[in-house]
Amino acid sequence: MDTITNQIALRLGYLNIVQGVINRLANSVSAMKGASVAVMAAMLACALGQGAALHWAVLLPPGVLFMGFHAYFLQYERAFIALYNDAADRALDDVVPLRIDLRRLRALRDPLLAVLCRPTVLGFHVLLVGGCVGALLLAQGAR
Repeated sequence: MDTITNQIALRLGYLNIVQGVINRLANSVSAMKGASVAVMAAMLACALGQGAALHWAVLLPPGVLFMGFHAYFLQYERAFIALYNDAADRALDDVVPLRIDLRRLRALRDPLLAVLCRPTVLGFHVLLVGGCVGALLLAQGAR
């Protein structure tokens, strides 16, 4: 039988592993935001710099793609935060299973459409794509 000290050590180890996953997912969200800004700015710069006749709708697919990636990583980040909180809130004499159960993780996930509609996802990408489309239309109108 495990002593309370061993259970605390196992719990802290499990929480450190889950925290590491949360950090990687948060970094992925930041990378998706940075990549979407870079791609949209590059497309806009190429269209304006070379005088190419780029239709504004060409900016929509990359924006939607990066928005989907952003929501996907945020969805799993929130699910792992729920796993972390559940393990942290348990009593010390309650043994935390060290496996990350995929069925339980899937049950903790928010629906992807709900995550897509969160202000952090929708607001960022709508403003980014809208700003790029607006800049493109303004620049094309000035020619």
